Amino acid sequence: MVKIVKRDGRVEDFVKEKIVVSCYKAGAPLDVAREIADEVEKKIHEGMSTDEIRELVLKELERRNPEWRGNFELYDILVKGRVTYEKGKYMVVPKGHPLYLGTQVADIGRKGLSDVREVESILKQLEEDLQHGISRATIHRRTYILFLAVLRTRKMDKESKLKAIEAINKFREKLGWRPFKIKRPLE
Repeated sequence: MVKIVKRDGRVEDFVKEKIVVSCYKAGAPLDVAREIADEVEKKIHEGMSTDEIRELVLKELERRNPEWRGNFELYDILVKGRVTYEKGKYMVVPKGHPLYLGTQVADIGRKGLSDVREVESILKQLEEDLQHGISRATIHRRTYILFLAVLRTRKMDKESKLKAIEAINKFREKLGWRPFKIKRPLE
């Protein structure tokens, strides 16, 4: 098994299925997600960093569908506090520095959403994106990513998470989509 190096320096086995799941959540059909994972796996070598692997995945997503790359990056922003690659360099927005999302400004901390207002701001941006020609399918996927981010954050209490999910579902219902349902009790 090939060993890779995580951002914090820990070493772990490379697990191709993690790439499949990430690509699928970004919008790639399952067969394409597996193809992307296969392509990336061919380039993996002992001691490779997860940042290098992430860059390979982003390039494959971009090559196949730029919207999938955008979805992957949005998930990283919301859940992991990662912003994007810029000319091969990792950019992190520290607390207190704004991340501009169109006309909305979101102050992204270290990891995860911390406030219902952040969720509402992102929903306003998604609405603006829709008005400016981003496809409904992309907006649909991005509301799912936002929903997952709310579920995963440790910075919001249960009541705040419920309010955030309510805001997401109101947005979805306004567009004629079914609301998301919580399958497990919130922490």
